[in-house]
Amino acid sequence: MALKKINAVASWILIALLLVHIFTTLAYLLTGWVNMDIMMKAPRVLAIVCVIHVCLSLAIVFFIHDGSDFTKYGKLNQRTFMQRLSGLLILLLVHPHVKLFAGFIYENLPLNPGKKVFIFIVEMLFFGAIYTHLECSFSRSLITMGLIRSEKAERYVDYAARTFCVLGFALTFFALVRFLIMWNPA
Repeated sequence: MALKKINAVASWILIALLLVHIFTTLAYLLTGWVNMDIMMKAPRVLAIVCVIHVCLSLAIVFFIHDGSDFTKYGKLNQRTFMQRLSGLLILLLVHPHVKLFAGFIYENLPLNPGKKVFIFIVEMLFFGAIYTHLECSFSRSLITMGLIRSEKAERYVDYAARTFCVLGFALTFFALVRFLIMWNPA
């Protein structure tokens, strides 16, 4: 249980850093305001905490829950399956996210329509996976830490997390579309 608690705390730190990164990026995409100190340092710290979270999660899945037996996946509930699938998608898409999105901004590169569509698809899949993982995982971390003790409280937290994630995804969608339409480096 200690690993689960450490992972829950790591996930909260990860969420806080992720929110800083997402909201500073959204501010840049929507207004052009940028604080390069935050934009450069937050993702680096985020990456370190993410590696810790991934390592702990893998240890929990494979050593505590015997995740090596893939026949058990049919017995897992949909939420656990979505949590694991979204975590895997995040791992697969984080490198393209960094290369595609940050690369052309920092290098001030022009984008043709095909490249914009590709970036849009990759980014929406990436953010969809992040928001899905957050929505599936947040109340579970509170349960692990003993902060939620009833199914009713869990439902309220799940509803709040789902609402936050849907609104965050919609804002991300709007900001990315606006940014890609307006992107025209001089």
